Amino acid sequence: MIGVSTETTDEPDLTYPSSEWAGFFKNHFGPSMLWALIGIGGSHIVLAPTLGGTFGLFAIWVFAIIYLAKYGGWELGIRYNYGVGGNPVEAYGDIPGPKNWMQWFTVAVFTIAYTGITAAVGMSTAAFVEALTPLSFPQAFVACVGLAGALVLFARYSLLEKLLMGFTIALGVLVLVGVLVGPPSGEVVVETTFTAPDLTGPLFVGLFAAAAGFAPTGFSTSVLIGSWSMAKGEGAGELRERGLDPDDERHHDYIRAWIRTGRRDFNIGYVFSFVLIVAMVLLASNVLYPNPPEDANLAVAIGDILSESFGEWSYYAMVLGAFAALYSTVITLLDGASRATADVLPMALEREDLDSEPIRKLVVVGIVAVSCGVVLTVGTVPVTFLIWISALLAVTEILFYPANWYVVREHLPEPFQPSRKWIAYYTVSLALVLLFGLMGAAHEFGYL
Repeated sequence: MIGVSTETTDEPDLTYPSSEWAGFFKNHFGPSMLWALIGIGGSHIVLAPTLGGTFGLFAIWVFAIIYLAKYGGWELGIRYNYGVGGNPVEAYGDIPGPKNWMQWFTVAVFTIAYTGITAAVGMSTAAFVEALTPLSFPQAFVACVGLAGALVLFARYSLLEKLLMGFTIALGVLVLVGVLVGPPSGEVVVETTFTAPDLTGPLFVGLFAAAAGFAPTGFSTSVLIGSWSMAKGEGAGELRERGLDPDDERHHDYIRAWIRTGRRDFNIGYVFSFVLIVAMVLLASNVLYPNPPEDANLAVAIGDILSESFGEWSYYAMVLGAFAALYSTVITLLDGASRATADVLPMALEREDLDSEPIRKLVVVGIVAVSCGVVLTVGTVPVTFLIWISALLAVTEILFYPANWYVVREHLPEPFQPSRKWIAYYTVSLALVLLFGLMGAAHEFGYL
């Protein structure tokens, strides 16, 4: 139910979040699903079937460890969003070291790294377009990414975005139902569930690092979900907008309620993402194991993933749904990277008077042009390139986790600081994330 708190006659009423599920979904739910839908692209459509097709059901343990370890990086961001009333990136300038270095690093991630991510996800998208149309792979890539760039630059693409999200959600439902209709055979369950591969071999290390870098998404998306959360004007952000002090103990119950609500919202998206990636592993283990998708047959392999559940007709449903999920990710990457850069670059330069719109447009054009050049140079390698760029992300995006922890520790009022149990969890999970990064570095630089 929704309650109202009035501290004094001179202060405005504060609307507490709904504690009941119906009110929560009506008024507060949303940012987490936008975040989750970003991840239902390369990680779910390509990496999950690749790991399932390679390691069978053991891949579920891999993703479970990754999801458990990486949760803290986003939880800290959510805690900051609602407890301080801002996006963590705004406080990155306070991190010790060279002036505004973490904000400059964030700009580099959203320009350089996201160019590689766009190229990787765009390659996978092009593979499905090639399977559905007469276009060649390079033509499909340039058409898809070029059109996505034009939409982000000039068009109001909300209708297309809703259509793609609709196909993505439909795909998720179809995949979940497919698992119930055609679960893995007993032979595959017995053979792969508890049978570990060579954990120090280059194949396992490389695929684990790729999954750790890209599943459910990279830590940089804490900046994006922070923007979406702040757009709702809830928690400490509402206090600041009304000229009230979040440190005032009279507002503490209000802020606690909003931190819990923000975490509840994120948890739903996080669990949805994990359940769907497990479902993809289950289907891949049943249909593809021990022959994972390869560069030459990505679309065909993924298209067949529902065949044992629903028959031949499901091939086109899966291909179309996979295309929608991947293409919506391409659009979101271009839009999110350009907007984030346009927001953060003035902070790094300490030039709040800069017009963000030209920066946004320049970033879109740059990512589209460079990613097209990358694809025309490296050729048709959608699986190989996605694994390579994903393993690289396991290395480059580590910094967002300790950065979020630092700004929470320095800026969150004392009553909302993490408990000892949370601190213990952050310590262990960050150590695991650092291990993932070492695995990514070993894969990228050929140490294994």
